[in-house]
Amino acid sequence: MHRACVVAAAIFVLLAACDGGDRPDPLRPGAPVSTPTTSDARIIGLVGTLSGPNSWRGDDAFEGAQLAVNELNERVADGRPGFELVTRDDGGDPSLATQMVQQLASLDRTIGIVYAGPSEALPPAEAALTQAAIPAILCYGDLYSARLLRPHIFQASPPMLWQARAMARYIQRDRGYRRIGAIAARSPSGDTAVASLRTALREQRIRRLRVFRYADPSQVPDRLRRLKRSRVQAVVVDGSGTAFASALEVMRDRGNAYVSTRRARRSTRRRWNPQLFGFDSAMAPGSVPAGAAGVVASDSYARGAHFLPIPSMERFREAFTEWWAGDEPVGWEVRAYDAAHAIGWASRNSRPGTDLALVLELLRKTRFGGLNITLGPDDHTLVEQANVGLWVVPRRGFEPPSATLPWLPLARGFSIDGERTAVANEDWRYLFRRPPPPDGPAPRIGRMRDSVDSPASDPVH
Repeated sequence: MHRACVVAAAIFVLLAACDGGDRPDPLRPGAPVSTPTTSDARIIGLVGTLSGPNSWRGDDAFEGAQLAVNELNERVADGRPGFELVTRDDGGDPSLATQMVQQLASLDRTIGIVYAGPSEALPPAEAALTQAAIPAILCYGDLYSARLLRPHIFQASPPMLWQARAMARYIQRDRGYRRIGAIAARSPSGDTAVASLRTALREQRIRRLRVFRYADPSQVPDRLRRLKRSRVQAVVVDGSGTAFASALEVMRDRGNAYVSTRRARRSTRRRWNPQLFGFDSAMAPGSVPAGAAGVVASDSYARGAHFLPIPSMERFREAFTEWWAGDEPVGWEVRAYDAAHAIGWASRNSRPGTDLALVLELLRKTRFGGLNITLGPDDHTLVEQANVGLWVVPRRGFEPPSATLPWLPLARGFSIDGERTAVANEDWRYLFRRPPPPDGPAPRIGRMRDSVDSPASDPVH
């Protein structure tokens, strides 16, 4: 979280109270509140991890959701109640997170929940969501690939299966690796990561996957040592940005950092330099230095909401910077921003007594801050599979957007055939040099701006 803003806001609230005010101004940024402060506002709940090792989950979700609630309040029709964000910190405890979702769902005025805690804690709350007739939207983690999405549970993060498919295509078709290793957390999320990776690699006719699990990121160095004995050419790391950063640091200290595809293919026990891959959680601020060229992670191109020149993303980051007093987003906040806006949309388009999850399923081709969202009874993901691709830390010659987030889209990672892009045609004009008309053939990946657009012959990427 942008701590300075929150502290300043908290001071503002205290001063206002001393001056006779009885509640914070809903149109000013403030610290999270855990109980409603108004008697009539429609409540958008936020359950997230705001303390502990994974506090980035709740921090980023709070920032995005509060901005969205502010915008919803600016557009409230005359005579209708406004919106309020009520936030609960689960501390990373799954059982506590489930209880908090249930508690927020039990409040009469709650219209939906933005969820940024442990993913496995959300399905057990389905009964409470059903009784309240409201949706909950998962911002981080994956329930889709584990087949755990429920009638009242939606997902804003890209499924691991889709991410694994993007990595597997690149591993097999672009880099030609055959021996793959994986390090995954001992958790339900780690189970999903391994199962997704196995499925995606089998689809590419790669069956050699060596997997080691870890209970704590401190065990990552030992798991890498074991993978070295297997001479794997690519290593996929599941887990937080901390685990990914640990793997990268250990490989550099041991002289095993990735150098080029050719070196990775020729990996032996003595000369081992595999290419490092991660799921979307690897793209945490500061987890990868700008000099780690060739490191790859998977996410949709909405991950670039902090710098891509797409109008919806530009509006989001301008509003974010204005609301949070000059601080800039790091990309993940847009998931909670979209989730809160989607809940608000369902509330605006519903009648009293209607199940808001059923209303949310009517959302079609709508953009809030990221990409198009289309939902349905059999589609509870706010991201489309075609929009999920690869991001890479570029080598010299490509300019990353920032030192803390040195990632750029890998143009051919957002392509099915390796020649033409798979990104939405309405975005061609913003992402490509001399784009064709929206109804023409998709542009060639080598013309994609703000990306690594080199061909497959690039020895690093």
